[in-house]
Amino acid sequence: MTSLKKLFLFALLACFSARLQAQIEVAHLLTKGMSSTGFGTFIHGAFPVGKGDDISIEAGLYYFTPSDTHVAFIPLLLGYRHSFDKSGAGFYVEPFGGYSFGPTNIQQLDAAGNGIYNSDGTAKNVRLDGATAGLGFGYIIPSPKAPINFGLRYEHIFVTGGEPTQSLLALRISWSLLTGKRLQGL
Repeated sequence: MTSLKKLFLFALLACFSARLQAQIEVAHLLTKGMSSTGFGTFIHGAFPVGKGDDISIEAGLYYFTPSDTHVAFIPLLLGYRHSFDKSGAGFYVEPFGGYSFGPTNIQQLDAAGNGIYNSDGTAKNVRLDGATAGLGFGYIIPSPKAPINFGLRYEHIFVTGGEPTQSLLALRISWSLLTGKRLQGL
């Protein structure tokens, strides 16, 4: 069996046992001297590892426009979702970690508060690159026809290079695109 066929079979098997959610969320970014409400979108995949427990993988995009500046970043996260009633639905908790990266058009400042410039004379902008960790809580409606997820998440980016760290508080409402066999038995 070729490796392409093996990969296709693995992807097909994962689809039958996994849960996939795509969603849009409202998020609030908090950092030193700045706060902004914005929007995010992401794909969240979950693979069952036990009764009511999932390993999750997520890729997202957040965009904020505090005052005249722009902040965008992409988190790539792995997590562990535990549903308290052991069904894969109902109330859950989900710790997660990973890495986030992204640009801003906010000028980087030195310790004295003066702007930092590149060798070509252009302003050096702050980047949101760094390890990311957080915790989510929520409720998934236990219905194969309407598996809606209501969640609240706190996410913290430990920005590298001495930049100000970023914190994110997000409210999520999502519809499951793929529920897998777990919710179909409810």
